[in-house]
Amino acid sequence: MKQLKSNLIILVLLLLARQGMSQQIGFDFPPNVHKVVIPFERYNNLMVIPVTINHSLTLKFIFDTGVQYPILTEKMFGDYLGLNYTRNITIQGPGKADSIKAKVAQRVTLSLPGGIESGVNQALLVLEKDYLKLRNNLGTDVFGVLGYDIFSRFIVEINYDENHIILHEPRKFRAKRSYKKIPMKVVNTKPYVELKIMKNENEGRKMHLMVDTGASHAVLLDNPEDDSLIPEQNITSVIGRGLGGNIHGYLGRMSSIKMGKFEFDGPIASFPIEGDYGAAIKRGSRNGTIGGELLSRFNVAFDYFGGYLYLRKSKSFHNGFEHDMSGMNIAADGSDLENLKVNNIRQDSPAYNAGLREGDLIESINGYSLESLNFSDFTSLLRNRPGKKIIVKYIRNGEVQKTSFKLERYI
Repeated sequence: MKQLKSNLIILVLLLLARQGMSQQIGFDFPPNVHKVVIPFERYNNLMVIPVTINHSLTLKFIFDTGVQYPILTEKMFGDYLGLNYTRNITIQGPGKADSIKAKVAQRVTLSLPGGIESGVNQALLVLEKDYLKLRNNLGTDVFGVLGYDIFSRFIVEINYDENHIILHEPRKFRAKRSYKKIPMKVVNTKPYVELKIMKNENEGRKMHLMVDTGASHAVLLDNPEDDSLIPEQNITSVIGRGLGGNIHGYLGRMSSIKMGKFEFDGPIASFPIEGDYGAAIKRGSRNGTIGGELLSRFNVAFDYFGGYLYLRKSKSFHNGFEHDMSGMNIAADGSDLENLKVNNIRQDSPAYNAGLREGDLIESINGYSLESLNFSDFTSLLRNRPGKKIIVKYIRNGEVQKTSFKLERYI
């Protein structure tokens, strides 16, 4: 198998605590309001929204169906706010680390745009260390994750074309006639739908996958019993990052995926290696996840109450599925995220053969720096099209160097 360490797909996946947390007080609209529109920023297919803690500090959070409890990833902010930590817990999640420490803060108030606010008894999980490194891997200051508390309280409509979320009072929601609905089950706070995954024209199966707005991949398939779904042409890769660190696995191009009445040709699927996916993810309890690369091809509405996912095509519905073609994984670096850094690189890849190495600081790619493009633009550039010329200006050992290579498709 070819070896590849891919552009890091940020997975913010299932979070399980070994010790239970008390029932949280839910969010609510301001008086006489039944619908609120919240703009979001998009980074690598992830939605980022502003969340204000205790009416004092506003931070960017990922809006994520894959987490049960709100998470603050940087403890220094909790300490600055003087949060009331009531106990310590141990968390398990995807990745190699098996002992992740966090604190539970009680009597926290969380506020969203439009006057939406939690009760004063909201609980917040505060990580002891920034395990996810969201700001480096997204290239912007993101310090938290918020999910089930919102999806379980409102009908959540996500417009990927206009980059906004609409929260509806459930009893007032009426789905647009343009939506097609498919059955959705909410199990242990996570939404699941059924898809048909085809490896080729003759081989495939129906699978129940979690709809994970906090994952940037198209689809991740947990395939522990055998390797029957993994395409013959595949590459090994770091396929994501969870609370336990990097997740290793395989990447391969499937023949098709059918979701309700919608069908996609040639989607790229991720297959985690057993052991890296984490002891907390019980095999057999789920088949994998649908992420933002697939979900953003729709405008969607989550109805946890009626048990439906509503879908209508977005402007990107017909876009092709591509993966990194350079062979290097980059991240934002520096106290102000002003630099790009080569995190890892695959041997014999275009970037490696051009002389780039792990640890190199990148000043510009094709003349662009982080002052002129955001981080997501660079990851898109490196998966643009085979044969595209990439010119990299970089620094190694204090010396400025320049090299070039052409992108090459591997899957």
